[in-house]
Amino acid sequence: MTFTPIMFARHSQAETPADNVLRANSDIAIMDFSGTEAIPFLTAILGLDINKLTASGLGLRSSLDDDLTSSYAYALYYFNETAFRFVLGKDASVQLQSLINEQQLRYDIDYVMRDDLSALTLSGEQAFDALVDSFKLTPGLRLSDMRSCYGTQSGEVFITAIDNQATQQFQLVARQAELDKWQTHLQQLGFDLALANVA
Repeated sequence: MTFTPIMFARHSQAETPADNVLRANSDIAIMDFSGTEAIPFLTAILGLDINKLTASGLGLRSSLDDDLTSSYAYALYYFNETAFRFVLGKDASVQLQSLINEQQLRYDIDYVMRDDLSALTLSGEQAFDALVDSFKLTPGLRLSDMRSCYGTQSGEVFITAIDNQATQQFQLVARQAELDKWQTHLQQLGFDLALANVA
């Protein structure tokens, strides 16, 4: 049996908050985006430079209104040349769906809203190590650009590393029942559940 490591990343310049906190994200939407002309759409219509997205899991943060702190900010993850995943706020999701619908006659693109998926945000001094240990990840990637992000699939959970306003955060994306199990596990490790949303 061959061992295949599941690589994971963190930002080299982001602040790590001292408090270990979990946040349930009820305002997050997940969109799987695909098509043979996905890259031309992302570069021409959204104005994204995706040349650095050369390996599955690499991603970038951007915004539909050029403000990474607004409710229109999103993270885009590269799976291959024809498949991507957006993790974004619900307001941004509505606007992006409208934009894609307008362009579907021009570009061979499509999307699926993953209403079956939910998200938890994790931050704190122990967050990275807790994820590496719990999900059997292999640390090794360092992200130096605050707009860069990284996501990987481990079992039923898509795990991401993002820089949110110069703060290192991680998101878990999965079906709610699976997230509930991980939320319980992480709370047992000392992560406090906060009620506020993080975009």
